[in-house]
Amino acid sequence: MEHDQDHTEKAAETGAAEATLSGATASRKPPIFLVGSPRSGTTLIHQMFDHHPAFALPFESKYIVVFHNNLAEFGDLHDVKNREAMIVSIEMFMRNAWLERDHAEWIPGLIDAAPRLAAEAAPSYAGVMETVYKFFAAQRQRPRWGDKMATFRRCMPTILELFPDARIVHIIRDGRDVASSLLPLSFGPNTAYVAAKKWRNFVEHGLDFAAKHPRHVYTVRYEDLIDDPEKYLREICDFVGEPFHEDMLNFHKSGTARVPRKEIHGQLNKPVNKERAARWKRDLSANQVRVFEAVAGPLLDRLGYEVVNQNAQLSVWDRFAGNTGHKALWWRPFTHPVGLWDRVKMRVLKRKLRQQ
Repeated sequence: MEHDQDHTEKAAETGAAEATLSGATASRKPPIFLVGSPRSGTTLIHQMFDHHPAFALPFESKYIVVFHNNLAEFGDLHDVKNREAMIVSIEMFMRNAWLERDHAEWIPGLIDAAPRLAAEAAPSYAGVMETVYKFFAAQRQRPRWGDKMATFRRCMPTILELFPDARIVHIIRDGRDVASSLLPLSFGPNTAYVAAKKWRNFVEHGLDFAAKHPRHVYTVRYEDLIDDPEKYLREICDFVGEPFHEDMLNFHKSGTARVPRKEIHGQLNKPVNKERAARWKRDLSANQVRVFEAVAGPLLDRLGYEVVNQNAQLSVWDRFAGNTGHKALWWRPFTHPVGLWDRVKMRVLKRKLRQQ
């Protein structure tokens, strides 16, 4: 998808027009957030930016929306003790967010540094977040920070509420390829019907938000990025205010060293390639393709993707089988990257963390 943002208008935007965070300077460059529905290429673009010498990005900080929705639990953040408790809670939440990293540090030394960081942080959720990310960026000796968010469909309004100057990169992938990738995994939708609904809702929300905030959101198709990565990375770097760096294309040299769940991110061990494009043609059944297109065909067409079943319709059975199958298949015992016991454990942990 060619990016249609008016670059001249963007260049005319000045720091005075940007809202700045309490405790931050007007000259500070904005954070970047990489968003997209799961398995849309968010990890690929995350690794590209994490190899840019200007950026430090931890791996998918799942806490942002969860904590934002439960801020009252942390009390008045003008109290330094409450800010310290929030920093510790962020670290503990993230230690449990990826089960195979149980008890490993998300950001090394964060809990030990919590008293000092709390004293430095502005008395707001955004202030605490920025202090945590800057601590991480300092460890990596990088001047800017960012994050990847592929979990929450409506994360973009929260991002701009917290960081009004943020730059958001929204990556979109053919929803049938997203379904092909998700259906065998433990954390995704389990039927083509549910996968299509989730993908359509995520992408439509992102497109609507981008249309309302063109200076803050850059939209790129995964297929375009892998077809000509340097072209689109140069455009994205221009959008976020940094020069392109060739190390962005050399992410594969460190492979999966910087990501959890390495077994489902094997493509990171290879240079950018097109072998994962249009995988739905070999991975999905004809009926799965029909059901997906019945749900999301108009959006696929709008985005320039081939639609096989024009004007496909859903039957009552399609809806029943899709919803029922999704719930039943959650109980599959042997799935990757985690099995049934770990899924149950994760659900219990999430409930405990919400109650703390």
